[in-house]
Amino acid sequence: MANFKNKTIKEIHNDTIARYNTLRLKHGDNSTLLEKAVIQSLTWAYAGVAATLYPYALWIYKQCFPQTCGFPALILWGFIADEAYNYGQKALLRIKLANVSADYLSAQVVYKELVSGLTYKTISQTPAVDNVIIATVECTKAGSCGNLEMGTELIIANPYAGIPDKAEVVSILTQGTEDEDVEVYRQRILNKFRKKSQCGAPRDYHTWGVSVSGIIDMLPYIFEEGTITLFPVADGSGKDRTPSGKLSPSPFPEWENGQFKELEGSGQMLAIAEAICGSEKGAHNRRPVMAKVDLRPSANYVPFTVEINGLENTEHSSLIKSIIINILDKKRPHIVVLNYPVRNARINKEELSAACISSMEGDMFTSFILKDKNGKAINETVLGIGELPYLNNLIINGNTYYSSEENQTDEIE
Repeated sequence: MANFKNKTIKEIHNDTIARYNTLRLKHGDNSTLLEKAVIQSLTWAYAGVAATLYPYALWIYKQCFPQTCGFPALILWGFIADEAYNYGQKALLRIKLANVSADYLSAQVVYKELVSGLTYKTISQTPAVDNVIIATVECTKAGSCGNLEMGTELIIANPYAGIPDKAEVVSILTQGTEDEDVEVYRQRILNKFRKKSQCGAPRDYHTWGVSVSGIIDMLPYIFEEGTITLFPVADGSGKDRTPSGKLSPSPFPEWENGQFKELEGSGQMLAIAEAICGSEKGAHNRRPVMAKVDLRPSANYVPFTVEINGLENTEHSSLIKSIIINILDKKRPHIVVLNYPVRNARINKEELSAACISSMEGDMFTSFILKDKNGKAINETVLGIGELPYLNNLIINGNTYYSSEENQTDEIE
């Protein structure tokens, strides 16, 4: 469906004539040359009209499928799938005004940051205390651009008596965030349609977990009857895929006097727990009542070291590092319920080496050595329960080019 394209007048004409000739031969039509010329002329006229209408018909057809529809229709598909779009959030800042002679700062007063041109509005009336006002302002535009650094100066856009022209940013109350990428949202909707709820099966916990912003995967395991163990994977690379925030109480809240006890904590771990428990905060309409959940703070990260010797052109070092990290970040342990195959759980020396060689435009190296966490040279290993790989060290021509511990890259002469 995604490969459909608009047809030209000539393509429509040729398709129509081909169909006409097929029918003419089938029914034994022996039209004269003049009659055939008339058909050709009429077909060109028809093709001209059809070429004008074809893009509209194609566009309408694409809206019928979440794989190809535009954003407005995708929102409707998300409503059907009960998968809401994550709109960007506006930044909330706390500002300080000194030497105030007025009694209060009114709501909807506009401030401007001169470098970026962004504007901020006070969200409520704020009284002055000892000639100082600490007010809250909201950026008029959603996105991370509204997250100003502490000490940034804001200029009042509509000055009035008793209020200074300048204000200083003293803290960020709420981080501004970008709108969710449309293709990421499209994939979430498709996953929701493909992975129907199974009343608390392991696949459901995966679906609930990845509905949280910034969580790209959940690795579910059942080690004992009645308990599911979950390893969440956050967006990022290497060990940065560990979700942030603490979850308390652990593992999950209980009912008290017939009421669902609220979770305490912060960050993505809390959001995952709430998503597993209910479709909205405070609800308890997803996780089976008797199901126990062991939510781990992170996956089991497995370090690997790569040693490359005899690299002819060390300018490829950065590219090699990116290729290896990219391959390792996509690896997952073998999980049947998620259709994660064994082949993607294999960390293979030949696969990594071939990917590096194919990208170096004919340059070569003499040896490629893959080492496990114990420093032992290996050809292949398979990821175990909840394991995710990462590049710990990259050694090129005897020099450490990259180390995850130091998180820095050294230039190689």
